[in-house]
Amino acid sequence: MDPGPAVFVVDDEPGICRALERFFEKRGTRCRSFPRAEEALEAATSDPPDLVLLDVRLPGMSGLDALDRFRVFAPPPLVVVMTAHGTLDVAVDAMRKGAFDYLPKPLDLVQIAAVADRARAAREAAGAGAPEAGADPGALLVGRSPAMQEVFKRIGALALSDAPVLVLGESGSGKERVARAIHAASARAGGPFEPVDCASLPEPLFESELFGHERGAFTGAVERRVGRLERAAGGTIFLDEVAEIPSGSQAKILRFLETRTFERLGGAGPVPVDARVIAATHRDLPERLRQGIFREDLYYRLDVVSLRVPPLRERPEDIPLLVAHFLAQGRGGPPGAGVSAGAMDRLMAHSWPGNVRELRNAVEHARVLARGAPILPENLPLSAGGGAPGAGGAEDDALLRAVVRRLLAASGDGEGDLHERALARIEKPLLQEVLARTGGNQVRAARILGIHRTTLRERMERYGVE
Repeated sequence: MDPGPAVFVVDDEPGICRALERFFEKRGTRCRSFPRAEEALEAATSDPPDLVLLDVRLPGMSGLDALDRFRVFAPPPLVVVMTAHGTLDVAVDAMRKGAFDYLPKPLDLVQIAAVADRARAAREAAGAGAPEAGADPGALLVGRSPAMQEVFKRIGALALSDAPVLVLGESGSGKERVARAIHAASARAGGPFEPVDCASLPEPLFESELFGHERGAFTGAVERRVGRLERAAGGTIFLDEVAEIPSGSQAKILRFLETRTFERLGGAGPVPVDARVIAATHRDLPERLRQGIFREDLYYRLDVVSLRVPPLRERPEDIPLLVAHFLAQGRGGPPGAGVSAGAMDRLMAHSWPGNVRELRNAVEHARVLARGAPILPENLPLSAGGGAPGAGGAEDDALLRAVVRRLLAASGDGEGDLHERALARIEKPLLQEVLARTGGNQVRAARILGIHRTTLRERMERYGVE
């Protein structure tokens, strides 16, 4: 920091103010604290700070309103927004209004030190703030955990850019909601958000669905069809399960990312489209690169910026908030009268392999059974009963371990293909059972398995499954 008045702390909690004053004084930086934004703004007119640590909820003027006022100073101070009540809207508003950073409470002094060092470097490089973006986010993400606060902050930053984004996360963790939030917080919010489930489109129809086709392009093409990409003009196209894009179509998507043009099937020339691309996957894309399933150049064009959505087991403190949110939505039955302590204990104990989607389904199931009364433990579906496996799970584990022991005994301790043979022992009967359940319908089987139909056919040929 430059000499002179460097840091203002604006917070109505005296303990926080004293702690931050001592922290900055030990770093050799002069620090002043204020309980109200009005007092800090008045002091800044004659004693301008370089950095402002600004709480959101203050008596009188709010922190976000004060952020606008601080930004009119010349040069404007770098403002770090602090809050114990973090939501997606607050994070996006703060970043949109030009906040240098966004920190959830309780504050971590290591984080404060890192932010102060970055602010100093930014000041030395004459960098300050960020440009404003467009509309408020329309998609609702629920959570106050540190992991979700980081997601909110990241969304606010990504909304200021038009770069491609790759959203990573397990199935059911909320990747599409994150993509919608980025779109809704961006300057493209007034345009369309066009989702494409790449895993559910059969390969022969994928390009027609995405790029459209001209009349006569193939048998049955009786008229021109506008594809999803063209419908996303002026907005965002969301490529969900992007790892399942057919190999033959990957080059065409890469060309669009590089040129912002594409060709309809049967078309005679390029069609320009201004659409932002946000992709998502729960797959290990680097592993698919090594396997030659996914193009390396397309991967790097999609992964300009990545955002990981944490699974629910990494943010259990958000479960009560999510439960309250799902009950307030009123889906699946009459509005709930709350959740009993016993039911909440069981919800908190579960590992939630299906993430937020599984929790939502469990709450809807329980509300229907509760019929307007508080949800009790017995109203919850068995899959939401607890985190530890029941007797059936233990028996299954014992059977699988017995198979592995037999394979190990046959292989000895030398090098071999034990991993592949173990997977084959499990994967072949899995494919057979799912195909039997769907009556041999490969499209439905692929959806149940969560793989592309092409991948399913490859595995069927590998194991001789008919």
